[in-house]
Amino acid sequence: MAATSEPESKYTNLMTMCKELKLSNNVLRTPIKKVITVDSNASLLEAFRELTNNNILSAPVHENCKWIGFLDVRDLVSYVNHLYENQPKQRRKSWEREKKEDGRNNLKEKSDETKRSHLDRIIDIAALEPTITVRYLARRNPFRPLGPDASLWDAMKLMARRIKRIPVVDKNGNLVNIISQSSVMRLLSNNLQEKKIQSELAKVSAAKIATKEVVSVHKDALAAEVFKVMSDKNLSGIAVVDSIGTFLCSTQASDLKLYLVKQDLSLLRKPIRQFLAEVRQQELDDLLPNVSVKPSNSLAHVVAKLAVVKMHRVFVANPKEGLKPLGVVSISDLLRHIFNMGVVTTTKGPALRTDGSPSLRPKGSDIVKGMKSMKPLS
Repeated sequence: MAATSEPESKYTNLMTMCKELKLSNNVLRTPIKKVITVDSNASLLEAFRELTNNNILSAPVHENCKWIGFLDVRDLVSYVNHLYENQPKQRRKSWEREKKEDGRNNLKEKSDETKRSHLDRIIDIAALEPTITVRYLARRNPFRPLGPDASLWDAMKLMARRIKRIPVVDKNGNLVNIISQSSVMRLLSNNLQEKKIQSELAKVSAAKIATKEVVSVHKDALAAEVFKVMSDKNLSGIAVVDSIGTFLCSTQASDLKLYLVKQDLSLLRKPIRQFLAEVRQQELDDLLPNVSVKPSNSLAHVVAKLAVVKMHRVFVANPKEGLKPLGVVSISDLLRHIFNMGVVTTTKGPALRTDGSPSLRPKGSDIVKGMKSMKPLS
């Protein structure tokens, strides 16, 4: 008697719906006129201006008619922050002096020809290490394409392995769309009215799949220090708490994009809560929509919350316990649970890229002595 194979997921109704939905479906179409791409030979300044000008966090990079990876704003910010902190004091003082002089000069009217943006200066700091190029940064974020006839389920399975975005490429190799984790959450949320799917997701609580170790920082920690923690811990968002551990708000990947739009290096020296208020142009008391869920809330509630706040994680916090973060549920955690992949643990040793291979390092380059290998952010 032949043994029956285990289903891919216990969420059979959700699986059926996602397998029937092809990536060519218009409901998964990127809500922009065209997919923004970057040439691997572009300068860092040209490439990151392309991201900030189009208000996007990342873009696929092509080289000799091939796709080699994604350029991500987070790579630049974490790298520049590290360089800034590890430069000799004399060089850092010259940057601080130039920043102060620029602040005074901004009081006077200056022509477009004489203006020099902070983004130029950020790139200049990165240029201290010439081996850090668009190509180098892009290869740290793998390009894992699927065809238009692949299903949403196929894309979700890749995302469960911590691939943030799925490029859709036609038979001629043309990039026709990019599926993001946020777009998947939005689509799943829109289908929660299907009683069978909602019933499946209502059986499991947020507390059951949450990662118990919560990385948090105090609200008065400097933004530069927070970004370093995010880079070292391989995270794109962490909790911000007060002196007694109450959850206040959370950092997110788009904060780094807004930071480059602001183009002000001095923001890195401000407390993280003030930094967030300035880059988001919000009041301190209204930094974010509520990004926490109760331990007893169902996965259906978690999906809806992720779709509404447009973030990659929500924090599990119990109001009865002073809203102290007890756990965190990321989109990757949710997808790994759906596919029964278990919990990803942080391993010691060489930094890993999202495909599991060692992080790239230009041959013959020490980057900066004592600097850890750069890690992809989750």
